[in-house]
Amino acid sequence: MKLLKRKLLFCLKFEKDSEYKPYNFFYYRLSEYAQGSVRDAAVRLEKAGFLDKIIRNNQSFFRLTSMGRERFKREGGSWDKIWRVVVCLPAQAGDHNRLGGQLTALGYKRLSRGVFISPFGVTEATKQLFLQQNWQNSGLVMETKRLVVGDNRQLVRRLWNLDELGQKYSDFVNFASRLLKLGRQNFALLRQAKGGFKTCLDSYFSLFLADPGLPKALWLDDWQQEEAKGLFGRLSVLAKTAGI
Repeated sequence: MKLLKRKLLFCLKFEKDSEYKPYNFFYYRLSEYAQGSVRDAAVRLEKAGFLDKIIRNNQSFFRLTSMGRERFKREGGSWDKIWRVVVCLPAQAGDHNRLGGQLTALGYKRLSRGVFISPFGVTEATKQLFLQQNWQNSGLVMETKRLVVGDNRQLVRRLWNLDELGQKYSDFVNFASRLLKLGRQNFALLRQAKGGFKTCLDSYFSLFLADPGLPKALWLDDWQQEEAKGLFGRLSVLAKTAGI
């Protein structure tokens, strides 16, 4: 799914399910795109079943469908303490890279050449990948309950580069906390093109895309995902109050 469509759906994620939004709602939040492109994306998402549309006074209004909400479902939650490991068998030059790209899209991280790992359950999409004619007999999918040598948290910290992402979460929390405090006193600050709610939305959307949605048992001790989510939700409510 193209970035514009993903961001359009994301803009509705923190809105009440019962509320339909007009195009103007998206124009501010997606101001980096041409308005025609935003309208086209909304229409295509509605046709694909991600959005529900109604017409009022000859104007279109949209909200997320259950399918649209499912699009942004994150893993998180508890962990069964099982690692899923994919070992790519010897193949022709370039095959490992192509297969690795598909595994990465399914949430796996490259541990070493031809070896990928994930704490998430083996999905139907992963099974189907190896049932395809192109990849039959190309890999093994295994489960292991523990690391004999090594630490689970340190492993994900290195593979998913959590230190860098953790710093970005910290920076966002500091910025959002300050904007929430000042924005309550002055709605004009929220409407600013830079440093206002638009900047907050862009930053949090980038974080949301970058976050691998790891189980809570694998989070760093100072992981601020939930705090960032809470702040953005409160700012979204404030933005509505400010008429944004």
